[in-house]
Amino acid sequence: MGGRKDYEERKQRRIDRYNELSKKAKEKSIEYSNSNANRILQIAPGQPILIGHHSEKRHRRLIERANNDIKRSIEMDDKSNYYAQRAKSAENSKAIYNDDPNAIQKLEEKLEKLESERKIIKAREHSGWELTNIGANIRETKKRIERLKELEKLEFIDIEFKGGKAIHNKEINRIQLLFDDIPSENIRRELKHNGFHWSRNEGAWQREFNKTTIGVTKRVIKDVIEKETEKNNMNLEEEEDEIE
Repeated sequence: MGGRKDYEERKQRRIDRYNELSKKAKEKSIEYSNSNANRILQIAPGQPILIGHHSEKRHRRLIERANNDIKRSIEMDDKSNYYAQRAKSAENSKAIYNDDPNAIQKLEEKLEKLESERKIIKAREHSGWELTNIGANIRETKKRIERLKELEKLEFIDIEFKGGKAIHNKEINRIQLLFDDIPSENIRRELKHNGFHWSRNEGAWQREFNKTTIGVTKRVIKDVIEKETEKNNMNLEEEEDEIE
């Protein structure tokens, strides 16, 4: 079975993080709404500014602070609602991701429902566009199932290179490049350009495991990492010759 073993755990952590961000933003919104400036103005609502009085500047500053706090309160409330919606969307999402260990099973269940829907649509009159749409959806779902089944058969043999190695971390469904030391700026740039991302938790440059990634990994090692290592070795030999 492919996918990340921690898929559900990561999904729940993402939902919890969104809910926590929503909660903190809501607390900030209430804090701004109940700021000192707003509470003072609420004591004497509608109190006019006394033009020319010694209190005029203080009163204007108070109103300005209160207005700014209300704006921040609204911004934080919007932020809270945004993260609450993100949490709800993540929790209710019906999307099927390749990282899900149960992706094939879910796709096969989806395919079964689509096939049933197509039978119902065929029984109707004037259903041409519906059949076209659901037919395309069925074909794409079948292709995804085939690709994921092929993916489970793929094998990647670890590749060692000077200064590191490439491995297939099956637990998280990633090909990882592990370096003994921080790679050069050029190598880091090429890794990013080729879809690799640095994972602080894993201490590795990694990319989702698939057939394309296997090819990209081999090419990056051969055309970027090994060539730079070879170039550095040649420069070092030239420096040693100069010293002699």
